[in-house]
Amino acid sequence: QAINCCFDGQMCYYGKVVTLQCTKDAQFIVVVSRDATLPNIDLDSIQFSATDPSCHPVGTTSAFVIYQFPAGNCGSTMAEDETGIIYENRLASSYEVAIGPYGAITRDSQFELMLQCKYSGSAVEALVHEVSTLPPPPPVAAPGPLNVELRLGNGQCTMKGCAEQDVA
Repeated sequence: QAINCCFDGQMCYYGKVVTLQCTKDAQFIVVVSRDATLPNIDLDSIQFSATDPSCHPVGTTSAFVIYQFPAGNCGSTMAEDETGIIYENRLASSYEVAIGPYGAITRDSQFELMLQCKYSGSAVEALVHEVSTLPPPPPVAAPGPLNVELRLGNGQCTMKGCAEQDVA
């Protein structure tokens, strides 16, 4: 439980989320479930802040991918404040897009997380935060090229689009 997994005494089981573990020897351990989002994450498209030989997965299944690398690698940045040292990295991935009988419907094309390990004294904290990369959509009501003309008459017009000479 201390490393954010379900432990049965022999093995660690991860849920359908993105899990970050920060070890005391300054390692990032990132476990990504393809079911963490809907539509699912494309596990083959995962990238960190920088491409680095140590940024390859240490374990892969059809449902999960596991990365482990030193906190200073893969484009991680380091900052110091009065409480300790903070390592930060970004994980980006595409979504799996399924094609149906009427084509593909996609919304966002990129999934991005900020990963942070904070070391203060003997304490270690891990933070995973989703990054909103797209601005909200524009409002539905907006000025446009549509003009409406309303004509009133005193007569009978029984068909749509009847001519002026047909009504009196």
